[in-house]
Amino acid sequence: MSEENPHQYFIHHDVLSLIWIALHESGNTELAQTVADAMQNQGCQELSGTEDMGLVAMFWKNLLERRGIAKFTKEGVH
Repeated sequence: MSEENPHQYFIHHDVLSLIWIALHESGNTELAQTVADAMQNQGCQELSGTEDMGLVAMFWKNLLERRGIAKFTKEGVH
């Protein structure tokens, strides 16, 4: 095959949210973080497909810590 794959794909927000949830729940945290970073960098405002606030917090965890808004420890969020 001489044709190349597209550089990027356009995936509906709800589908990508479900992919992030599946990656996170399967323990593939590094790839889940890559997906979360991409979503957040492109303007994601909320994680769809769950009402589990623990999952929602984990989706935003690195962004909140990078910005100094929150710190996640074993004891809780500070």
